Amino acid sequence: MTNLVFCQKINYSDDWLKQLENPENEFYKLKASNLVGEYKAYDFASLIQPKTEFLGFIGRDYRRIRINFISVKKDPNSQSYEIIGNSLVLNNKCDFTGIITIKQVREFKIFHYGVDEMFKDKGIKAQGLIIGDYSLKENKDQPHSGEFIGVMSIIWYIDKDGNLCYDKIDSYFDSFRNNQYVGIWKDYTTKNEKSCNWGEYRIPFSGDLDIGAGEFSPNEKYYDRGWKPTNK
Repeated sequence: MTNLVFCQKINYSDDWLKQLENPENEFYKLKASNLVGEYKAYDFASLIQPKTEFLGFIGRDYRRIRINFISVKKDPNSQSYEIIGNSLVLNNKCDFTGIITIKQVREFKIFHYGVDEMFKDKGIKAQGLIIGDYSLKENKDQPHSGEFIGVMSIIWYIDKDGNLCYDKIDSYFDSFRNNQYVGIWKDYTTKNEKSCNWGEYRIPFSGDLDIGAGEFSPNEKYYDRGWKPTNK
């Protein structure tokens, strides 16, 4: 008899990129051109800085990780953004610094205007998606530290005055998500790698962790992994 060992996938970065290129919702279908050069004058720092609490997990058991961006600053000479923040798993807190580099700026083929097309007369000039790579390195002098590596994406739009805005027009959708990060965490000492994904509103590839309909809601089976609501 042959013993088969089924290993859970660790890094879903390529899968996330494929989903972005081939979205189920027609509103998010992308034009072919990468306009990263045309948008180099725009500063995406305010969009990268989360508007809500990041929801995140680390490892195959979906242990909760809290990611906090303290500072996001654009490098004036490149498409990179300097990140200062920290992570928290149980009682283990680590400071990190790192870089997000914008690799693609893509526009959507058609505009989306929200429920009852309430944004249709707002003069939106463009809507789209940024895709970037990130490397966030925790302080090696702190216990259980490592590096976060992966890909990120944010949905944006340009308003009638030419301002770059965080796109939450479709926040009424049950599946709405934005500011998403998909990758791994690599331990400095052991070199072991773990899945580590986070985002606003939802978490990419969260399996049966998220059982919410209208909004994120953790599965009770993971309460002992840091997901138990404070009022229970």
